[in-house]
Amino acid sequence: MQNRQIGPRGVYLSLLAAVAGLCVAAGLYWLIRGQDAPAPPRYLLKDSGGHVALYTAEGTGPLATYEEIYTRLLPESDVLALQQGVFVSDEAELQRRLEDYGL
Repeated sequence: MQNRQIGPRGVYLSLLAAVAGLCVAAGLYWLIRGQDAPAPPRYLLKDSGGHVALYTAEGTGPLATYEEIYTRLLPESDVLALQQGVFVSDEAELQRRLEDYGL
C-alpha cells in the first residue's frame, strides 16, 4: 500500500467541497424553514359611492375617502377587488396602492 501525501491542490479542493456542502445545507434549511407569516392587515380599502375609502381592517370607518379616485375609471380587476375589499398591511403598502389607483 502506498502512502500518498495530499498536496496543496487537494487541500484546496477539499475546502471548496466543504464550503459547497455548507451552502447546500444552508439553502435546504432556508427552504424547509419557509417564509415568516405575513403581518396582519391594518387597513381595508373598499369602494364607497364610486370612490376609494379607507377602513380599519375590522371594517370600521371610513377613516378617509379619496374623492379624487373614481373607481369606475379603474381597471375591472381593481374595481372587483375594491368591491370585495383590499386588505393593506402597513402605511407603505397603503401609499403604493393609492398611487396605483391614481392618487
